[in-house]
Amino acid sequence: CCWNWRECFGAHARPYMHAHAREHLRKRTRVQVSSGAAALTHSRFSRWQVLAFESSGLLTTLTGCRAMGLLTQDGCVVGVNFTRDGDEGAEQHTLRAKHTVLATGGFASDRSPSSLLARHRPDLLSLASSNGDWATGDGVKLGERIGAATVDMERVQVHPTGFVDPASPAAATKFLCGELVRGVGAILLTPDGTRFVNEMQARDKVVAAQRGSGFDVFGIVLNKAAATEAAAHVGFYKHKGLMVEVEGVDALAQWLCVPPGVAKGGAGGGGGSG
Repeated sequence: CCWNWRECFGAHARPYMHAHAREHLRKRTRVQVSSGAAALTHSRFSRWQVLAFESSGLLTTLTGCRAMGLLTQDGCVVGVNFTRDGDEGAEQHTLRAKHTVLATGGFASDRSPSSLLARHRPDLLSLASSNGDWATGDGVKLGERIGAATVDMERVQVHPTGFVDPASPAAATKFLCGELVRGVGAILLTPDGTRFVNEMQARDKVVAAQRGSGFDVFGIVLNKAAATEAAAHVGFYKHKGLMVEVEGVDALAQWLCVPPGVAKGGAGGGGGSG
């Protein structure tokens, strides 16, 4: 995608956040809770923005294309070579631009021995990812190919909650369980029914507790009040077969395959979803 941010947002717009604003955000609560279905519609809103820019002529989107290399001239990037799906042979097209932005996503879905993940975070190769199979770090590789330096490549975020789909439990790509679910009061239980962490801590703290628990699969449990507050998310997850609703602690214990007393100590009573 190529677009002129000055024309879209005005000549006085700035493509960065003021330091005071960043500091203010760092002081905010770690988990932000959106009401209703607002969080689920964010991607739709973004798509509407793209459509608005396209209709105004400020943005042209090329789909079915694959970037093959960056064009350089006098030490500067001046565009990109790409192929189109359906082209015969290996015909390449050229798109020249004053400015080129690489925004190709992460690299956690490439677990090959020569991958960026293997190079920078080999300890995470065995973990599943919520990224799609497209997240192979192509943009980073394009930049490296022309000598671009990289920074903070080891800072790969590990999210504490991703669903194991009963229909495909061994899938390397998992469906993300949004932080809103923990934000409304969900608790995490080990397979033996033990609550082991303050779920409202930062992600890295929760992940550290998970990795130190001796288990690699956990239950996420909401009571009825929490499930109602996160109704848009819970309803969607249930529709996808990723959450089930049980009534009462005894039913929760049966779902966890633990004695009822253990579930009462961990979940605190009440019906809910897990």
